[in-house]
Amino acid sequence: MNDEPIGKYLSIARRAHAALLDKKLDSYDISHGQILLLATLYRQDGICQTNICEMYNLNKAAVGRSLKKLKNRGFITKETDPNDQRKNLIYLTDKAEEFRPKLKKVLDSSENILKKNLSEEEIETFLVVIKKICNNLEVDLQ
Repeated sequence: MNDEPIGKYLSIARRAHAALLDKKLDSYDISHGQILLLATLYRQDGICQTNICEMYNLNKAAVGRSLKKLKNRGFITKETDPNDQRKNLIYLTDKAEEFRPKLKKVLDSSENILKKNLSEEEIETFLVVIKKICNNLEVDLQ
């Protein structure tokens, strides 16, 4: 049995991927930490913070900090939910909509770097393996 730690390489790859994204996003005044939130809002504008946290099993305080950064940079607005005054609904601004194709370009470029020198078979095998690892960790892949 191979004793090399999978977690070590997952961690190294995650940090390197985050650094790559941060470098590509630097000129847009956004970081890799806000991408998931923007992508979620691109799919479901008007969602509340609690729903985002539940969807991805994220820490509410960390999501709150990221949303605050997005708001301060003009990417989102918050409005009180008319059905529940305790909740704020999060909406994309025109700036965020204008940013969407740029983000797609950054993500596509990053994917190309990740897949460089990999065959289609290697990519398929990797996806099968990483999904199994996620299942072992009881990660909801929805």
